[in-house]
Amino acid sequence: MKKIVLILSILLMSSGLYAQTDDGFVADDIAQMDGFDLYPSYDVYLQMMERFAAQHSDICKLIEIGESVHNRKLLAVKISDNVEDEEFSEPEFFYSSTIHGDELCGFNLMLRLIDYLLNNYGSSDYITWLVDNIQIYINPLANPDGVYRGGNNCVTLSTRYNANGEDLNRSFPTITEPEFDFYQPEVKAMMDFAKKHYFGIAANLHAGDELLNYPWDSFYANELPLPDNSWFEHICRRYVDATHKIDPEYMLSNIAPNGYVFGSDWYKIAGGRQDYMNYFHRCREITIELSNVYNLPPDLLDEYWSKNRESLINLIGESLHGVTGRVTDIYGKAVDNAEVIVLDKDHSYSTVFTNADGYYFRYLPPDSLYEFTVYANGYESTNQIIATQNDTLVNLDFMLNSGFANYPLSVDGNDEVYFNAHCFNGKIIVESSKKIDNLLVCDLTGRIVLQTKPKYHKSEYSLDNYSQRLYVIKANCGGKIFTHKLFITK
Repeated sequence: MKKIVLILSILLMSSGLYAQTDDGFVADDIAQMDGFDLYPSYDVYLQMMERFAAQHSDICKLIEIGESVHNRKLLAVKISDNVEDEEFSEPEFFYSSTIHGDELCGFNLMLRLIDYLLNNYGSSDYITWLVDNIQIYINPLANPDGVYRGGNNCVTLSTRYNANGEDLNRSFPTITEPEFDFYQPEVKAMMDFAKKHYFGIAANLHAGDELLNYPWDSFYANELPLPDNSWFEHICRRYVDATHKIDPEYMLSNIAPNGYVFGSDWYKIAGGRQDYMNYFHRCREITIELSNVYNLPPDLLDEYWSKNRESLINLIGESLHGVTGRVTDIYGKAVDNAEVIVLDKDHSYSTVFTNADGYYFRYLPPDSLYEFTVYANGYESTNQIIATQNDTLVNLDFMLNSGFANYPLSVDGNDEVYFNAHCFNGKIIVESSKKIDNLLVCDLTGRIVLQTKPKYHKSEYSLDNYSQRLYVIKANCGGKIFTHKLFITK
């Protein structure tokens, strides 16, 4: 069916029948968008994004993420007080909308949000504080070919899919299939964009229901535990509570009586961007379903902006609530790509990493005690305890001494020694290409949990004596010393 729709749309577009369509939903002149009570034509959309950056060049920068199948631009703006600089000490936040081309409400609301942030900077203390302390990225339109399937001046013939007939929100890498042979261009562009950044919190805007959806979409809670479940519920609750100041009945349904739902409890999907961002980029992304109506009529746009404005702004502010800090060596040099772990809480897929200047951001519920440790190649780990505070970004720095690395210290070209250790099915699996003379497993306090001389190149050890935490495995293998980190979950 998708292929039939795709073929028909291509034939109609090539014949020119769609080219001049005006459906009453679209502004074909930038002046008609001044009230934000229409959707822009594709050309007007480009003009608006360029004008945002030109009129507010001190705090706004236009970014080209990539192109769609039909070479329409995937655009974002960066809003920040030092917009040309990479401020590694500031968190990065990301909004993206309309990955499904017929879910239009968020497209309009993101344009309004950009305009609101830019025009209230310097006059609103709160907006100024956000822009001064967060690097904000907003991509109003992630699937332009889907939105403008009927031509650049028409949105009512929009489709969920891209021009290849593919659902972009089912096309990202998955936990069980992390690499594909081919990615849709819109997906590939978004993946490359995410890899260039250290997004801490993100949201993907949809329509078709009115609720918030948080990870996981592709696993039930008992299949893949979500260490940050309470934090996700915390930020979702705050979002919904703010909308209820305008409409107490908004975002309440049988599916989500509180206004938010664990993704797979609603329905399971694979290849969604939400799970991709959370698992592969450690970015806490949620999905916001704004409207029950897909092609929301223009006369309702003001109403939905009013309902969501405060919540959308406050969600950006969540970037400044939690724990941050800088990881350095004893000489003050930044340690990048160090793994920051919350002990007795994190799983291997929920830890965060330091950015290029050694900064990290870890989002946690307020008013609780947490023990942190940092693990970096070539350094000794160290632990610290900190209490989170409500609506505050608490600082926790780490200074690391040189020590054992967590990767092989040396390998010889033609005589490479292989060693690996991992957990599977309730056991530690140790594998080596040569005999292991000695194997040592200890926790970060130095307590030895296991010391043995394996008899085989592949050995298995029960996890009965282990708790959920980080361990270090040291092995003398083929005359070389290897160290390996192992994060054990139960």
